[in-house]
Amino acid sequence: MNSVTEADVAKLIEIAGEENVSTRTADLDAHSIDESWFPPHPADVIVWPSSTEQVAAIVGYANQRKLPVVAWSGGSSLEGNPVPVVGGILLAMYRMKAILDIREQDLQVVVQPGIIYDDLNTALGKKGLFFPPAPGSADVATIGGMVANNSSGMRAVKYGVTRHYVLKLKVVLADGSVITVGSNAKKSASGYDLVSLFVGSEGTLGIVTEVTLRLMGLPEQTAAVVASFEAMEDATGVVYDAISGGLDPSAIEILDETTIAVTNQRQGLALREEPTLFVEFHGNEAAIEEQLEFLRELCEDHGCLAFDQATNTEARNKLWVARKEAHDSIKESHPGKTMISGDVCVPMSCFGEMVHFVHQVSERTGLIIYVFGHAGDGNLHTEAIVDRQVEGEYELGLAATDEIVNHALEVGGTASGEHGVGLGKRQFMLTEHGDSLAVMRIIKQTLDPNGILNPGKIFPDSLGA
Repeated sequence: MNSVTEADVAKLIEIAGEENVSTRTADLDAHSIDESWFPPHPADVIVWPSSTEQVAAIVGYANQRKLPVVAWSGGSSLEGNPVPVVGGILLAMYRMKAILDIREQDLQVVVQPGIIYDDLNTALGKKGLFFPPAPGSADVATIGGMVANNSSGMRAVKYGVTRHYVLKLKVVLADGSVITVGSNAKKSASGYDLVSLFVGSEGTLGIVTEVTLRLMGLPEQTAAVVASFEAMEDATGVVYDAISGGLDPSAIEILDETTIAVTNQRQGLALREEPTLFVEFHGNEAAIEEQLEFLRELCEDHGCLAFDQATNTEARNKLWVARKEAHDSIKESHPGKTMISGDVCVPMSCFGEMVHFVHQVSERTGLIIYVFGHAGDGNLHTEAIVDRQVEGEYELGLAATDEIVNHALEVGGTASGEHGVGLGKRQFMLTEHGDSLAVMRIIKQTLDPNGILNPGKIFPDSLGA
């Protein structure tokens, strides 16, 4: 691919306006790395588009010139998904953040990709509606980024993931043409499911400029529970029994004792430093009371050490601080260190064994590896802490994380439950997908024959390796 020239910058200014184009080092550096552990890679130029028409003009020009184009949203991704590893043009989409239409009777909203998840739900909440997938970075994650990575979060066990709520997309293809996929109907049996093709494609097949989302009504009441156990096997046993027994939590999260300890320290909490479940219920008062009682019985059957519950907002938030702040608490507790994140998802029956395996890897390598995640849908997060100043420790952390991912694949899981592939999981794609990876390559080649869209991502031997 070609490098960006002064003439290219002049063309971008012509399209988007001088105030929306930058080659300043400070701007390039600010968009050179996300929240992952990968080294920074600056783009050659940054453009802040304001419309689908501008995006189409920029991408069409880039395709003629064979210039890389990478879409950037909130920068909160953990796998290097939007890092411009081969330079080129970075489209900073976060100024396109309007709510275009709230259709209350249809339970739908139309938005631009740059709107932040929490901001959207604040607006929707005034009308008694909400968009359920709740990423851990909800205060900075944008809808465009969530669509690109098929993000989810703590509520996935009840409500599903981003893909389940995307009805229609406006997409700019690599040649600059604009298509609309999907419809406003709740279901369709008409043609190929192109919406699902673009959701989770990490900007490698097209640039999303408009999203129509399906919504849910706000629950009548919410309750939260924090339960601690002597052994991790007891906590994971409750998860399996709860789900198989018909319990319907809106979230069921797990933190190991090491993660509880660090959140106690950073957040000023006094939770028991034992394996702990965080459970949330949505519904009416009678249904919630029934489910709370069922959960209490299950926890007691598994030797629960403590069982605290709350229904009012202030008390719920206090109970859930440890889980919501787990990632940041870990990061703040190891200044100057590198966090190597893992994000595997395994069948429910393997979740407890997966936690045990991670602890074994931690003990064998001598590395601190925190374990927490969305136990209700088998999604396990790990954070391996390494010091790059210690010879070999960074490589050891990478090897440990790879070992965890490979074990997840061996038991029928996936390398990524919600963070996407990006740079971090490319090496597992062939193992996980086998011959179907070739079909993905055909789709990529068909929609982006010049390979300009987010090069270096998803495929193991793509540019930027």
